[in-house]
Amino acid sequence: MGAVLVHIDLDGDRPHPASLAALAAGRAVASSWGATLYAALVVHDDTNRGAPDSTAQVVSTASVPAIEGLQSVLARAGADKVVVAMTDVVISPLWASTGGAWTSVLDHLRPRLVLFGADSPSAPELAPRTGARLGARLMMRARAIGVEDVELRDRDGGYVRSSDSGAAVVLVGGLQPQIIADDDADLVVLVVPGGSDDRIELAGTTPAEVAHTTGAIVVIGDDVAGDPVIARDATQLAALLGAPLVGSAQAARAGALGSGAVVDKTTPLAPEVIVAIGNAAIDVAGASSLIRITPNPGKQVEGALTGPVGGSLSELVEALRGGA
Repeated sequence: MGAVLVHIDLDGDRPHPASLAALAAGRAVASSWGATLYAALVVHDDTNRGAPDSTAQVVSTASVPAIEGLQSVLARAGADKVVVAMTDVVISPLWASTGGAWTSVLDHLRPRLVLFGADSPSAPELAPRTGARLGARLMMRARAIGVEDVELRDRDGGYVRSSDSGAAVVLVGGLQPQIIADDDADLVVLVVPGGSDDRIELAGTTPAEVAHTTGAIVVIGDDVAGDPVIARDATQLAALLGAPLVGSAQAARAGALGSGAVVDKTTPLAPEVIVAIGNAAIDVAGASSLIRITPNPGKQVEGALTGPVGGSLSELVEALRGGA
């Protein structure tokens, strides 16, 4: 009997309630089929890098930050095994961000049934693509009726049976998360090096402050994001200004940005002040004042610190510290 797999979205450091509801349905189905129930999540970890064509490796004893709490919660919600796919890409509910790592989970487990919480953030994009990857039928907005004897039915009355040929992907709604006393579940960690794709620029993961028309924003360019000293000073400058530090997906992969700080170069930025470090490609909107820290500021720049980027940035940070 093939595996039953549940995709787990995170809400902060806890599983999303919709994912836990899908796990409850998965527990009932897996028990009736005599199948193993896997709960799988994708987490960001930039310490495990490798070539883009590297094969995912199973590391059963790997240390994953905060995984003990997640493992316990998922076990008590019904999981037999917890699978963690570790990727160097900043996590967002998009295939461009998590698709590589999620594909490694699918290829490793070859599940017969994959469940998503219908209201989980990743479901609208990952579920259809999962179906395409597995050659599975996709059952949109299926409802799980009952708890112990779950039937996964779609709007047209179709449902999943253990005797069905092929795989199925189901979006589950209509169930509440269930807590099971046993909190013992095996842990498998898939290290997926080189999961990022330089051809893809992620948009839509911008911090809320970027859309505001007050305050400041610090933007770091791809040309300097790989310099650890400049990245450190950029972080300190943002902290001194009380501003978010943002940049491209490439800057995030270089380790200069935190999770959720990626903006597309075409995203309009409209705070009161934008500080651009290096050759940051930005779209200035509204009446924002632009300050560039670059040897060649170009035209239409209200303020500029010319000369070596590292030296100018360091001097600005020290000056602000002195005035604090």
